[in-house]
Amino acid sequence: MRYVITYVVFLCTFLSYSQERETSLDTIYLTAEKLEDKSVGQPIIKINKELLANYRPQLTEVLQFETPIHFKENGFGMVSSASFRGTTAQQTAVVWNGININSTFLGQTDFSLINTQNLSEVLVRPGGGSTQFGTGAIGGVVYLNNILETNQENTHDIRTSYGSFNTKNLSTNHTISGEKTSLQIGASYLDSDNDYNYPNTDKYNENGQFYNVNASVNGIYKPNAKNTFKVYSNWFTSDRHLSIVETSQTRNKYSDAHLRVLGEYQHQSGKKQSTLKLALINEKYRFYPKLDSREGSNNGNGWTYIAKYNYQINYKKLLLNIGGEYNLATATGTNYDNVKRNTGSANLYLKHQLAKNFTYQATLRGELSEDYKSPLLFSVGTKWQPISEYALNASISKNYRIPTFNDLYWPGAENPNLKAESSLQYELSNEFTFENLKLVFTGYYNDIDDLIRWLPYSGDLWRPVNTNSVASYGLESTINYGFKLNKHHFNINALYSYTVSKNKETDFQLTYVPYHKATLGLSYKINRFSARLNTLYTGEVYTYTDNNPDTVLDNFSLTNLSAYYAFGKKDHWIIGAGINNLFNNDYKTMAYRPMPGINYHINLTLKL
Repeated sequence: MRYVITYVVFLCTFLSYSQERETSLDTIYLTAEKLEDKSVGQPIIKINKELLANYRPQLTEVLQFETPIHFKENGFGMVSSASFRGTTAQQTAVVWNGININSTFLGQTDFSLINTQNLSEVLVRPGGGSTQFGTGAIGGVVYLNNILETNQENTHDIRTSYGSFNTKNLSTNHTISGEKTSLQIGASYLDSDNDYNYPNTDKYNENGQFYNVNASVNGIYKPNAKNTFKVYSNWFTSDRHLSIVETSQTRNKYSDAHLRVLGEYQHQSGKKQSTLKLALINEKYRFYPKLDSREGSNNGNGWTYIAKYNYQINYKKLLLNIGGEYNLATATGTNYDNVKRNTGSANLYLKHQLAKNFTYQATLRGELSEDYKSPLLFSVGTKWQPISEYALNASISKNYRIPTFNDLYWPGAENPNLKAESSLQYELSNEFTFENLKLVFTGYYNDIDDLIRWLPYSGDLWRPVNTNSVASYGLESTINYGFKLNKHHFNINALYSYTVSKNKETDFQLTYVPYHKATLGLSYKINRFSARLNTLYTGEVYTYTDNNPDTVLDNFSLTNLSAYYAFGKKDHWIIGAGINNLFNNDYKTMAYRPMPGINYHINLTLKL
């Protein structure tokens, strides 16, 4: 760790003293409307709708190639869990339009169940975020956003695709906008036999078929300049057969469904603003141990009710936000006897432009729950920009993760005495911005205590306990360069992350955390034709806690290639094709779970 700190401090000192010219920066009118506005000291990776369209609809793929997040997949289309900055799957918060949607059962999100085709953008912020989004935001935050604005152009998009393994996808998105209103309607369907051959073997992915349906309706009504009403809704259902490794294994499947509804009212009066959000989230699952069984042997049905209120005062160089949140989570099912959890929190947020080239923010969050004790959370972030081409960002934050319903109530293994996980994180980044080039170099250190792990305690029985402390630290760098030669447009983006995440007691690297990850994206466009090449490298990972070298998953690289051509009146039609795993590499992200070799897809889009 001392090498990381020495490197960052040296780089910051060198840059501070090597630049002698001063820059006059315009006064900023402070805001806190968007994630970017409340992320002083923390760089953000932004993935817009156009970039999302270059990937298959599961969120896993786009994040795998565009962010430092590593994913562990039980095969294509199967369960996909994240490791962000060396943390566990439960320590990445997934936020939908400002609401934390991690499962109350498992405390995590299955990224293969997040469909990107009805989203406006995806924002990824590495580092702690519990003061804003609550439990789970230790490794980072994945923010799913639907942008609602009035006076927009009416659009109607229909997209269909067909690919290897009899994979079919159909999606439609419509925006109808007026002077005071706007309505977004979207729906998508994804279906696959998913029977890909395992590279370099005579086996194939058995019992891997899946389908899912996703629909969303979002709207905004703005009767005047002072009042704004917004509604967001999303419904999703999925049926997945669970891939088997050996033919002799019993074939089974898993069904998921969720419903999310969010209402928002905002009142603006001069420099004062009030925002009220009311949300309802329902998640269901059912496991079928045998395909011919009508009733699942294991099921759960959870409801979460959320109320959030924020009051904001803005005095140009100073912004103050006072807020509160109430959360009621309930669950019934095979392993849950009408359990519930009440949680209340209050937060205080301050953002201040202290000088033309220096801005800072500070947040405090206190939380009360009947099930656990939560630490007082805080975060402080700063941005110093001595010249227009360079900025130094720094942040420190206290974050946490609460025990899940499975941790607290699973019959025979329940542990009501669990403490919330906590972490203290430090981060420093150097940001260089030129006309066509942007570079960001970040160093971080994360100290995690009371990590919740399921360990054997009696024979074959396992139970969750607070055990280890973990030190996670590393370096992240991103480069984006775009340029134009006559009618030819080029863009190059690259990412590299080095991650160490070790159990302090054993000094072993955590399982499924690669030391190295790198991505490279090349895009080209001329007139109606565009093409994109993406490459991913992932270093080896340990699959056992003792770091046995005989059980590591080898490093691997992936290359995807896609091309598009627009035609017809006003380029209404777009035809595209793609090749995934171009060099047919054999790789796994989960032990005993091979991923597909080379595969193809074609797509057709109609824009009106």
